[in-house]
Amino acid sequence: MTLTEKLTTEFRQRCEGIATEQRGLLNLRAFNPLPADVLAAQLNAKILTPEQIPSLDPCVAVLLDSDQWSAGIINQNPLWIVNNPRHTPARRESNLMHEFGHVLLKHKIVRFDPSTGLPLRRQSDEDEATYLGGCLQIPRRGLLWAVQRQMTQTETAVHFNASEEMVRFRSNVTGVNI
Repeated sequence: MTLTEKLTTEFRQRCEGIATEQRGLLNLRAFNPLPADVLAAQLNAKILTPEQIPSLDPCVAVLLDSDQWSAGIINQNPLWIVNNPRHTPARRESNLMHEFGHVLLKHKIVRFDPSTGLPLRRQSDEDEATYLGGCLQIPRRGLLWAVQRQMTQTETAVHFNASEEMVRFRSNVTGVNI
């Protein structure tokens, strides 16, 4: 089952609205890039790498040696997000937008498995955060703007600080063909 089949039309529209609202709070339009660090500042979030978190000492080696994780919320108040430093800048943006999706949707924080250091996930929350994270990074109206300017997938990705994979994902789930 695809993500658009799992999530209702109303939920997907709500995500586009949240993305528009967050951009509005920052005086950005749909076609403006929204860097994760800018949204982090708006949400008072601190972005960390595993070695910056002393309380994770036993898990740090596992996390630093693994590509099996992307990012995770480790504290809600204040908001701390640990990010995988091995990922590309475009992947980092996507990872962080996904985590901001959890925050903006008010998902409950999950525990970490002490044996693996990885989070114990709820699939429905993950699907919702994936969708909202994509909207935050590249809103549907931003895709329409790129199409009007006859931008390629590569140009669109560069403009929105995204990967080409994210541009294809957003194109597929919105029906806006780039």
